[in-house]
Amino acid sequence: MATPSDPSPAEAPAPPEVGHLIGERYQLEQCLSAPSDDAAPVQGRLWRASDQLAGGALMALRQLGPAADQEGARRRWSQLQTVLHPQVPRFGGAITAGDDLWLVREWQDGRTYQELLEARAERQLVFGGGELLLLLRQLLPVLVALHSQELVHGDLCPANLLRRDRDGQPVLLDFGLVGGGVVATAGYAPPELAQGGAAQPWMDLHALGVTALVLLSGEPPASLLDPVSLVWRWPATLDAEPELRLQLERLLQRDPASRFASAAQALAALQALPMPDSTGPVPRADRTLVLVAPAPSPLPGPVAPELPLVGLAESQPLPAMGAAAPRRSRQEAKEEEAENGVWPVVLALVFSAIVGTAGGWWWLSRGRTAAPRIPEASLAAGESLPPEEVDQRQQLLNRLRAMQVDRPWFLRLVDASLLAQFPERRGRLPSDSSEDAPLRKVWNELAEEWLARVEQLPLAVRRRLGTYSQADWEQRQQALVGQGLSSAVLRQLVSGSAQNLLPGRIGTEIPPEPFRQLWYAAAEQGLAGMRIEPIKTRSQDVQALSADVDAGGARLFPIQLPANHRLVLGVNGSPLMQMAVFAADGSVLEASGPLRVVSLPAQARSPVQLLVTNEGLAPAQITLSLRADPPPPQEPEPEPQNAVPEAEPPETRIPGAPQEQSSTPSPTPGSAAPIRPTVPSTAPIQPPPPPTDTP
Repeated sequence: MATPSDPSPAEAPAPPEVGHLIGERYQLEQCLSAPSDDAAPVQGRLWRASDQLAGGALMALRQLGPAADQEGARRRWSQLQTVLHPQVPRFGGAITAGDDLWLVREWQDGRTYQELLEARAERQLVFGGGELLLLLRQLLPVLVALHSQELVHGDLCPANLLRRDRDGQPVLLDFGLVGGGVVATAGYAPPELAQGGAAQPWMDLHALGVTALVLLSGEPPASLLDPVSLVWRWPATLDAEPELRLQLERLLQRDPASRFASAAQALAALQALPMPDSTGPVPRADRTLVLVAPAPSPLPGPVAPELPLVGLAESQPLPAMGAAAPRRSRQEAKEEEAENGVWPVVLALVFSAIVGTAGGWWWLSRGRTAAPRIPEASLAAGESLPPEEVDQRQQLLNRLRAMQVDRPWFLRLVDASLLAQFPERRGRLPSDSSEDAPLRKVWNELAEEWLARVEQLPLAVRRRLGTYSQADWEQRQQALVGQGLSSAVLRQLVSGSAQNLLPGRIGTEIPPEPFRQLWYAAAEQGLAGMRIEPIKTRSQDVQALSADVDAGGARLFPIQLPANHRLVLGVNGSPLMQMAVFAADGSVLEASGPLRVVSLPAQARSPVQLLVTNEGLAPAQITLSLRADPPPPQEPEPEPQNAVPEAEPPETRIPGAPQEQSSTPSPTPGSAAPIRPTVPSTAPIQPPPPPTDTP
């Protein structure tokens, strides 16, 4: 029986619709998901809304009805609000409106990896091994940060993983178990979670392994797992990457003794793998069909559907199909035979005239350069194109004009990408014919992908695309080399920053045009915010320094060492910072990873170059502690038995070096400043002891 306080059906609040205002602040714009009946009580519905108090900034709102565990959702949401990672959206408040609970988080522009997979399926492409390895290296640090706070995602899958438009970084979305119940996408979670077990960090690694197989194969988990033997079917892409397959097997292990103990251990194992030459998409293993429209059936009936774009093949022109030709009379046959006897003579005369004219023009125009192909012609609206393609081309031109990007260069870029993807075309671009409609669709998709990458660049850099020259790069290189940065390390740094703009083109060599313009743009953008601070060391001297690193910036420290000296280096700072150490010849001495203490072997050449990057959203401070140790002495001659050995001096440590049991000092945001010593120059510094391996 209803109590007086219970609202009658007529007084029940109306369901939310587009335009409703939640919490007097967030205006609903679109419902993005309509979950199934099984998931609706727990996970609710996802909406896109605009924040009316923040200039209409987009937000994502999760609506949980009264059937969900709203109290448990509040507790978990309060934990997620403490997560501060650039690859995790910021979590806002929890708003009660009627019987519903609304959870607010930051909106992220981009496409989910499920959408990327579906778009590639139309072109019979999947993720390559190098592309997947790069994704895992970018995503595992996020799981390390979550698991360190005793948080588990719970529903990691391609649909909950987004590639952000502005920087190409993967972003985790829609954490599972938000509503307090166990809701995970079928096939990705291990059976222990589906059977009601508690969510544990290793389950996120298992879901990450399943996601990797799905991206590599383009097939759902149900098609990859044998239901009887529970053995995973491995994509053919991994045949050429046995080491990567071995690590993926460990991600999918359910035996605690065989799987990774933590996300940090998985990250270390994957960072040790060599990066493949290509980090772009690859064709599916079953790419066997051809890009040729099927011949229409002469029999009446429904038209056969168009084959999906799977491959390309040369084909002979198809004969026109239609009604059967009427039978000709004997007289008509004679007239046609006579005409066939005259037309060859006429055609021969016309052909001779054309050849003579062409030869004369060639003789008169010798030495002249042929006019280059105008790339804008590939966007000209042909009369035979469908109206939607004409509109799409016009929109592309408008976007290029608004972004102030050189159109001829951009069109050459898309043309080159298409021809590189389909080398069997031998340089032939798609025409306006219906047979090339799938190819034109691929061209348009490639144009959208390149626009998304180019849009990441600042306006000043975008304007120069198409006009960068080798002289610009050499001038920039000479200026940085003059500050102590070696040219080999410089090439590696630029190649690393060019991965977002040029996926699949890894290496220190400058790519050919038109891709070279993006390589120059990456160099201009990546090196603009880098500051170089040389450090000079003396034998057995201990130095302790501090420096500020801007948000999203980098700082390079060329360290001059005495000849054949070893270096003990300690770097401390924010957890969102990374460090890498290079030798003078550009080889990697310490791969990119968290700030730590390293001990480098004797270096014959200088400088050793320390690179520190800040991936956080605010400036942060680092402290450096370094010591140059002399080379070990040569083996001494055997001494008489009555000789008394010298006593070794007491051991000392590097002042200011981070210790395992000491907490990391919180960085102090502030403006950029040059490195400064943290120990007064007048303070006496005891000489360090000889190396421990000295006899």
